[in-house]
Formats: sequence, C-alpha cells, structure tokens
Amino acid sequence: MLSLFPFSRESFASIWSKSETALCLNSTLSLCAPSRPLYRAVARIIALRPVPHAKKLHHHYWWPAHNSNGDETAAASNQADSSQAKASGASELSPLVRYRSSQRSTVDVPRRIYILGAGGIGGFVAHSLASLPQPPPITLLLSTRQRLSDWYEQGQSVKLTTHGMLDTKSNIDAEDIRPPKPTPELASAELASATNSPLSLSASSNCPQDGIIHNLIVSVKAFSTVGALMKVAHRLTPESSILFLQNGMGIIEEVNERVFPDPTQRPQYMLGVISHGVYTTKPFALVHSGAGTIALAILPRNIEEVKPHFVPSALYLLRTLTRSPVLAAVGFAPTDLLQLQIEKIAINAIINPLTALMDCLNGDLLHRPSISRVMRLLLAEISLVIKSLPELQGVPNVKMRFDIKRLEGQVIRIATKTAANRSSMLQDIRRGQQTEIEYLTGYLVRRGEEVGIQCVMNFMIKHMVKAKEGMERERHGHLLPIEPRNFH
Repeated sequence: MLSLFPFSRESFASIWSKSETALCLNSTLSLCAPSRPLYRAVARIIALRPVPHAKKLHHHYWWPAHNSNGDETAAASNQADSSQAKASGASELSPLVRYRSSQRSTVDVPRRIYILGAGGIGGFVAHSLASLPQPPPITLLLSTRQRLSDWYEQGQSVKLTTHGMLDTKSNIDAEDIRPPKPTPELASAELASATNSPLSLSASSNCPQDGIIHNLIVSVKAFSTVGALMKVAHRLTPESSILFLQNGMGIIEEVNERVFPDPTQRPQYMLGVISHGVYTTKPFALVHSGAGTIALAILPRNIEEVKPHFVPSALYLLRTLTRSPVLAAVGFAPTDLLQLQIEKIAINAIINPLTALMDCLNGDLLHRPSISRVMRLLLAEISLVIKSLPELQGVPNVKMRFDIKRLEGQVIRIATKTAANRSSMLQDIRRGQQTEIEYLTGYLVRRGEEVGIQCVMNFMIKHMVKAKEGMERERHGHLLPIEPRNFH
C-alpha cells in the first residue's frame, strides 16, 4: 500500500480503478484497524473513480466493478451532455444521474437525498453532503410543528462547529410530512381506496405524483423508526433505497413486520455504522466533537442469490456518501458490517446502561473494581450469545474477535476515549425520554433466548434501566408507556 503513494493523484486513481485490490481493500482495512487519515484517503480515492455504469458487482464485496467499455461510453455521454448544457446556457446540475441496469438499459436516478431524522447524525450527514463541490439536493423530512418552527427560527440552515470553527449550510431544503388535515375530498379518496377503486396511492395520500422518494436516510431513534417510516411509506417503491444509520439492532425486522410486510414491495435496504461524535447545542446547531468513520453495506434482498441484484438508487447513495471526506464513509460486505454492528452494540450495551443507572460520565466507569466485575459478568453472556448466532457460523475469527477479554478491552478503550462524554442513554434518562435499551441489551437478550441462552444479568440490567426510565418520565410529567412486547 505504501509503495503506491509516490505516484501522482491521477496515476493512483488510474491504478485504483483498474486493480482488483480495490475490491478487497475494505476487508484489509477492517482487519488492520486503520487510522482516520487512511480512511479519508481511501474515501477520496474512491470518489475519483467514474460513476458506475454497470450493475455487475463483485461476488463478495458489494462495490461496483470497473468496466472500461462502460466508462468510455459514459465519458462520451457525459461530454456530450456537458456540451449540450453549455450550449443551452443551463446553470444548474441535472436532477438525475444516469446508471445502467442489469438489462443494459439506461436508468435515471433522481439525485435528491431525503433525510428522516434531523437530529445530531441526520444534521451532520446533511451538512457534510451539502459541503461537497457538486452537492446533491438534500431535503430534511420534519414531522412535528415544533421542528418546523425551529427550522424557520434557525434561518432554514444547518450549523456545524468543528474545532471551534462554525460552518453554516443553507443549501438544504425541508419538507413537512405531517398527515394532512381531514377534508371531504380526502375522506372520499380514502373511502374509494378502501372499496378497491382505481385511485392511486398518491392520490389517496394527498401526495403529488412526483413525490416518490428514491434515496432515503433514516437517522431517528430506533424506537421511532416504524412510526416515522409510516408517514412516508406510500412514497417508497421497490426501486427506492433506505439507509438505516442508527444505534441498536432489530430495527429492520420491525420495519419488515409492520411497514413492508410484502417482500416484493420492500425498498432496497442499506445499513450504516457510524463512529463520529456529534451532539446538538440547539435545533439544527451541531458540534462535531469526535472524528470517526461510517461503514456502509447494501443488503441483498435474497441471501441465497449468487449475484445479488441492487437497485441503481442504492449504488448512487453509496457512491455519494463515499464522496464526502468529512464522513469518511467506506463500503463493506454485509457480513463484515454485521460484525462491526454487533461489536458496537456489545460495547454500547455495557457503557450506556451502566452510565444511565449510575448517572455518571463514561470515564467514571474506569478503574473501579466493582464496576469491572459487573462488566465481566455482562460481557460473559454477551460473548456467548454472539458466538452462538447462526448468521456468524463459519465466519473466520469470530470466536477470537468476540472473546470476553477483547470485548472488555474495547469497552475500556471507548470509555477512555469518551471519558468526558455523557452517553445518549443517560441524556435520555435525564430528559425523561424513552431510551433505546430494547434495541441494545434487549436485542441481545432476545437473541440469547433464540439460541437457548438465558442472559440473566443483561435481563436484570435491561429492566433496571426501564424502571429508572419510567420513574424519570413520571417525574417529568409524562405518561408511563405500555410496552408493546417483552412485558416479562
């Protein structure tokens, strides 16, 4: 790898685009635990490659393969489009980007990216994409009156502070996705739809025909995902792509069960694991407190397919995110991303509940023998469950990667790195809000039951957090929630 750096930027891009090394570099990076500068260099080099014009993918790494004929054709087409645009005096980029489908027919993918969840992560991604040299159109989907009011009060912009430097991006749109007020026309449309009339879904939802969402990033809290997606489900098609950029696991299973029960009508799913440190000081005002990376993967709709079929919008969304040097996003195989996701949930299932129960900073968990003993008891169950998961059987180095001692070292490393931070679960408890404990510890407990392992310690921690959550919600004047499941 180091022998390539003496080459010029253009030579490096040429070598990269024609080399099979590009297809397996992600696995190498995940094994050698690279530094952020290397990730950023890789992300920038990947962005130099031409826009993919072929749906043919490597059989293991979901990354568009190089096609010299397609690239030459694309270059000629882009040059012709550019000349035509200059001749017509066009000053704006086309709202479509052109991809070639598996049937070798050209497909136009809308460039606009919608973001559902304008909190810390959603705002950070929107700001980073808006900072690109040729940014895609970006729309924040806002679902409450308060969020809309905050958007206008903040000047319809997203502010990001990094190392004390403020950067404001106003080339971001916002859209109100609150349900429309009932009207006689809407009531008649819903009645006609219920009686199997030929009215379209967009008409019954009071949504224009051009309101289809092709590229969607979901960054809401895990427990809010189903409710948030319900508001835009009528605008998603099988050709759409959804990137779940959230904490916790078990979210996609809930979405499949409650939002998209028909497998033939489901959009293409993508998963992301983010390690950036971002927090909000006020609505749409963010602080980038810790540089990190984003690991991305496109999930195949059928795991038995030898050559998975990915919709063009998924390839476009993956390509666009990897263009941003700030996000430092890198594509991974689904199996590699699953291991990253499980490793992150194992760490969060220790730090988040313990800091929430003891009302302390992350660093306060260190150098305390009593807490260390509790950590080891929890990690013993977590390690056993992870190594017993059927989806990880046959994957190399799983037992070594999820060994108790290694997981404990990872927990100590993260707690030391974020010693002065308050965990998101502690912040939710203090604000009297619902926590994501069901998608962290609760997920591990449920998976343990599936493989015949009773996680007694984690079961106890989960319900202690839920008890404290209920007391704080009552103290803040909120109604106590009724659990939809796992009430035992």
